[in-house]
Amino acid sequence: MRTHRLIILLILAACKAATPSSSGRYHEDLSVHRFPYTIENNEAEKTAYSVQAEKYTPLTGHIGTELDSIAKIAYQQNIEGRYVDGYTIQVYSGANRNDANEAESKMTEFFPDLDAKVTYRQPNFRVRGGQFIDRLEANRVYNEVKREFPRALLIPERLLISYE
Repeated sequence: MRTHRLIILLILAACKAATPSSSGRYHEDLSVHRFPYTIENNEAEKTAYSVQAEKYTPLTGHIGTELDSIAKIAYQQNIEGRYVDGYTIQVYSGANRNDANEAESKMTEFFPDLDAKVTYRQPNFRVRGGQFIDRLEANRVYNEVKREFPRALLIPERLLISYE
């Protein structure tokens, strides 16, 4: 019984209320880091509870500005009609370069109009041919290619249109 009282007394002593380490109120103004605006104040000091008129100005040299300019370039290129949604036929996808070259030569032999190309995107080689804007035409050619390449796929792709 005596040990129980001692344990309870130790637990109560350990649960003592903590005292604050510093007196006064803590205040940190992080408004200068707010995206995408900075705050310009005319007064030298600002208290935590005062209301002031704030003027917002856009940041310059920020990464958001650079990303916006890149997005505008991509948008402009799409408006100019340089890219279009289309389809291509993939006859091989794998890690073996020799198999990819064999598939390309076989595709060039059977379908010279499709302009077969080997591309490498780590870790796979891909053999693709043909650029079709019309889905019906793509399906017609795809069915012919499927006879020689049973694992062929019709892949949606953004196609670069050259006006030369």
